[in-house]
Amino acid sequence: MLKLFASSTVGAQIFQLFCLVFTILGFYYFDITIQTFGLILLGYFCYGCLGVVVTYHRNLTHTSYNTHPLLVKLFTLLGAFAGTGSSLAWVAIHINHHLKSDKPNDPHSPLYKGLSIFKLDYAHEVDSNTKFRMRHLITNKFHQFVHRYYFLILMTYSLLLFFIGGLYLMIFLHLAPALVTALMSNVVNYVGHKPNWFGSFRTYQLSDQSANNWLWAIPSWGEAWHNNHHRFPKRSYFGDKWYQLDISGLIIKLIRT
Repeated sequence: MLKLFASSTVGAQIFQLFCLVFTILGFYYFDITIQTFGLILLGYFCYGCLGVVVTYHRNLTHTSYNTHPLLVKLFTLLGAFAGTGSSLAWVAIHINHHLKSDKPNDPHSPLYKGLSIFKLDYAHEVDSNTKFRMRHLITNKFHQFVHRYYFLILMTYSLLLFFIGGLYLMIFLHLAPALVTALMSNVVNYVGHKPNWFGSFRTYQLSDQSANNWLWAIPSWGEAWHNNHHRFPKRSYFGDKWYQLDISGLIIKLIRT
């Protein structure tokens, strides 16, 4: 029974489909106001920026900064609410991406997989090298708990919002922002390895196809400075130039210790 709650590829896909259906229904049945889009943006900021980018990516995967442990746990939960996998699952797949960037075994390289990267595939083999690199998480009881009870945590959070503000709050403060977070993560994975895409350019000529993209930099909270990131993966601020704004990097400057 407990295995049903654990983070999984199929579960993430079902959850995102659930988010898509309810978001469409929400836009159809409710009066959409500026407040509605404000809730979606707030949710996207919490789950996408603070959760996935600031914590899952730059703290847990690349350990590019230190901050208070309680803040890491809080932001990890926000990342979990995005519905794209637990911290353990997310970090494992991203480490694999860097180890095998734009090679046949890269879990989300558009060079080999095209649009199939949008399948939210976390089912790739986690080899011993990956396990070694994320050993600080695999042995952590908090991250083990989030992984083991992942979908129970998602359901509990959604139901809590439902009891507070009904279906409207559940959709527009959780399901719709989670959908946006998942879509934007995959846009970065795709556009960030398409040097010829509109808005893309390469500052560093690396062995992979990583590219910066000015068009998606702000909507992705700075993640679209992807070529810079692949050149300096341990750096917490992705912008190279003063005009390469990295919102997540600025937040990290505020919370790092």
